[in-house]
Amino acid sequence: MKSILLDLASRIIDKALEEGIEEVEFYGRWIHEIDAKISRSRLEAVKDTAKIEYGVLGAIDKRVGSVSSEDVGIDPGDLVRQLKSIIRASRRDENWSGFAKGYSRGESSPGYDKAIAEIEHYRVAEIASKVVEEAIDSAMRTGAEEAIVSEGRYSVAVGGVCIANSNGEELYDEYTLSTISLEVKSRREGEESSYWVWTGSRKLDIDEIIDESRRGGEYSVKFVKAKPVESGEYTVLLDPYMTALFISTVLEPAFSALEVQEKRSPLTGKLGKQVVSDAIDIIDDPTIEWGLGTRAFDDEGIATSKKKVVERGVLKTYLYNYYTARRENRHSTGNGFRSSPGSPTTPSSTNLVLRGYKNLASMEDMFVEVKRGIVVHGMIGYWMSNPVNGSTQATVSHGLYIENGEVKRPVKGVVIGGNIYEWLGKRLVAIGKELKKAGNIYAPALLINGVRVAG
Repeated sequence: MKSILLDLASRIIDKALEEGIEEVEFYGRWIHEIDAKISRSRLEAVKDTAKIEYGVLGAIDKRVGSVSSEDVGIDPGDLVRQLKSIIRASRRDENWSGFAKGYSRGESSPGYDKAIAEIEHYRVAEIASKVVEEAIDSAMRTGAEEAIVSEGRYSVAVGGVCIANSNGEELYDEYTLSTISLEVKSRREGEESSYWVWTGSRKLDIDEIIDESRRGGEYSVKFVKAKPVESGEYTVLLDPYMTALFISTVLEPAFSALEVQEKRSPLTGKLGKQVVSDAIDIIDDPTIEWGLGTRAFDDEGIATSKKKVVERGVLKTYLYNYYTARRENRHSTGNGFRSSPGSPTTPSSTNLVLRGYKNLASMEDMFVEVKRGIVVHGMIGYWMSNPVNGSTQATVSHGLYIENGEVKRPVKGVVIGGNIYEWLGKRLVAIGKELKKAGNIYAPALLINGVRVAG
């Protein structure tokens, strides 16, 4: 696959330059996936798919355009003529200073697992079946009278990425991926409840897969007969997974240099200033072993690096791709990533880690400290939170009402709201000692005072 993509890139770039396109960038990727689908606790199908897709971006006189394709046998001339037409129809971007230059690799960490790359179909099916067994067993042990995995899937994949430009630079790397997702439904005392879990890794980690399956089973039972609480102000304990959801939705976008430059971030003009509690560090870390965001270079070929975005509550840097860095006459931080092969990059994190520096406590100790509050283990609508001003909003779908450190009953159907910078600032009581992974976010539990709750 490497030779196919590099040869394709070379032929397209050469033709584009021949046709008068001033600068060209090629981004291609391939993936081979084995996917086991689960339905009503049964293994429904195991599918094997392979795909190559690529994008070509070009620039003429500060006008930029792109085309995408999955056809590796395409006539480069046809593709380039289409690209040239799109470029000519594009608006001039006065901030344009060219595609990224200076390809290189940062520190390499494990991201390719031979066990995934060479896995057989029967083994994928075995793992999927084990997931169902463990989830149902966990639900029954927790008190379910009936339990099923209503839907789910276990997938493994191996793939590669190729980046090249008209300056004669090129990079290639390969990766692996293992993901599990499932919804467990349980019935107890005539009522039903369900819980959805998802986790992924670059490594075939059976223990992690089983742990998540068991958590799904347990949590599908814990919230049977949940109902709202009265409106008011409560202490809220977010479990690490819920913390991660708010970070990815409200906080992470605010670190983007593009959002800052376009005045869409509340962190504009805040470099060197206190933005959250001095008990907090936030690190962008592409070197975490087997992390979903672990990589040696970004989608523009720029070396990635570990960096403190926030140190002891003080904002130290924004995250830059090549475009936003050149707007400020500085270097990219290696955080340029694409939503699709033919799209331009935007700044975003690799693996984003929020870690406590002080006021640390275990989840159990924080639980005991709650006099009147809600522990949140599941929520919907968090995507309605606003990264432009930091406002947070979500409907609790899986929660526990606590009085004096004791669970009184499960909770659902209440809306929690506030502001992420207050939650991580003056309202923050304690930070969990243990970090949990949710996608590319690594987060602790958070104990927060004075959270608005609407029942």
